[in-house]
Amino acid sequence: MNKIALFAISTIFVFISIQSCVHTPDQIIPQPIDTTKTDTLIKRPCSSDSVYYATDIQPLFNLYCVGSGCHNLPNPADNINLSSLSTAMASGKIKPYNSANSKVYLSLIDTDPNNRMPPSGNLPLDKIALIKKWIDQGAKDLWCDDMKGPCDTSKVLYSTTIKSIFSTHCNGCHGYSGGVTLTTYFGVKTVVNNGKLWNSVNHLSGITKAMPSSTTKLSACNLRQLKIWIDAGALNN
Repeated sequence: MNKIALFAISTIFVFISIQSCVHTPDQIIPQPIDTTKTDTLIKRPCSSDSVYYATDIQPLFNLYCVGSGCHNLPNPADNINLSSLSTAMASGKIKPYNSANSKVYLSLIDTDPNNRMPPSGNLPLDKIALIKKWIDQGAKDLWCDDMKGPCDTSKVLYSTTIKSIFSTHCNGCHGYSGGVTLTTYFGVKTVVNNGKLWNSVNHLSGITKAMPSSTTKLSACNLRQLKIWIDAGALNN
């Protein structure tokens, strides 16, 4: 056998040997989500362009607006209670996406000192701009993962976190109402599966009825807890 033929045979043998050592990737089998670990879920980073009610707006209301004889219980001035987002929105004086027609904002820039708020003096211009931006962004209760606050998402379970949300905000009507019951896991799972629960609490367009009411939403923390639980399979845990 000549040298050229021997070289060709050797080359073929080496190629076959290399190919026999190449492994195809093992099939990746999806693993069930561990509901005790929220770090397996998609994170939502904070945006420098977004205004967050809990960290940006409520502290301003607390400092400049909420107090005895002002915009707080038992007798909120002008029937505007700014002690929480739900009570602030219930006043009807904050128009989402429309600061130009929102009395809470207009009172901050009123040129008449008798009508301008707060009575103690003008709010700093950057704070006024922040409130305006928040309203024009929809007066939402946004959340992000870098926010600091008492929102416990470390272990979201139906038996504790989720049942507590429904007990506080929903079961007064939905012990059994309108064909929807939220006092049992089966009832809750039914509206999770058909999408009605998430659409209703988020006040999404096209839904039958916004919940807890057309003017009041669950807090960003409660919505986040619900989303974590639903994304993990809405388990009866």
